[in-house]
Amino acid sequence: MVRSSRSSAPAYHHGDLKQALLTTSLGIIQKEGVAGFTLQKAAREQGVSAAAVYRHYESKEALLATIAAEGFVLLRDRLDMALAVRPRDARALFRRGVEAYIDLAISRPNHYELMFGGVIADRASYPELVQAGEDAFQRLLEIVRVCQQAGLFKRRKTIVMAFHVWSLMHGFVMLHISGQNPFPVKKPEQLRRLVGLMVQFLRRGLDLEHRSDARRH
Repeated sequence: MVRSSRSSAPAYHHGDLKQALLTTSLGIIQKEGVAGFTLQKAAREQGVSAAAVYRHYESKEALLATIAAEGFVLLRDRLDMALAVRPRDARALFRRGVEAYIDLAISRPNHYELMFGGVIADRASYPELVQAGEDAFQRLLEIVRVCQQAGLFKRRKTIVMAFHVWSLMHGFVMLHISGQNPFPVKKPEQLRRLVGLMVQFLRRGLDLEHRSDARRH
């Protein structure tokens, strides 16, 4: 798991350079964005040469892919926490899942943009990244499946419903972090209210489909 990073990380010791570079690189990205990240910066903060980086990561893209994979691991863990609460009230579960996704994305916007922004041209070249993304999506599938079993959502293909939810959450996040949210958000509680409103509209929209089908039958 990626640990928190300081702007001036200590030089590595006892062979932990690989993890130290990962931590430092994430810190740079969170502070300056992917555009501001270079292997030279990461190496300099660790007090090593750029050549030393290549002993652990074959390229800048390989290091970025590892950081992106860690983001999906964090997302998976957040969704696991939502699923772990018992008893599973479907409405509460759905809200926890949506909030977990949005909270993670907004709390680390540059990391999120790396995960989804197309910076890594050939994701298939990095099986760890592909698997981490699939694992996170599986948790979202499980949340939607529980809601369907509880009669909260329409019983069409679970993957279709999950992708619909994911698309809307992603759209909200990208509009917000790119400064295109039309609603003023200056305090954390304002964002929480906005996310809560989005959860309600999203759930009611899916619920409405379910109810409309029920009336037709």
